[in-house]
Amino acid sequence: KNMEASNPQSSDYPVTHDTTVTLKCKDTFTSSGGSETVTCTDGTFSNPSFTCSKNCSIPSDWVTKNMEASNPPSSDYPVTHGTTVTLKCKDTFTSSGGIETVTCTDGTFSNPSFTCLYWWPFTKANKVEIS
Repeated sequence: KNMEASNPQSSDYPVTHDTTVTLKCKDTFTSSGGSETVTCTDGTFSNPSFTCSKNCSIPSDWVTKNMEASNPPSSDYPVTHGTTVTLKCKDTFTSSGGIETVTCTDGTFSNPSFTCLYWWPFTKANKVEIS
């Protein structure tokens, strides 16, 4: 379940009947929903009412697809479960259109519905003559 005891520490076990234990998500996971405490009753802990979902790192295929995160910026990764990220094409590439946002769901980003196409900037300085 990607959880661990934060109070009392795991070195303090076993615990006595009616002891309340605070749980936390392990590193790289985010807590969502419910209480983070469980109680020991007759040698068995109650079930936690929260879940721990994996955070997302930048997928390597964004690099090969010439995409990068614009909001939040690439320096803010990993991002927490549930975060929506806006993507953009790298310089000299343009979007084919489509949805440019993806959402982190338990360690995996949804797939973007656009591609980044190489764009040749036709300006007066680099005009191409076709004969």
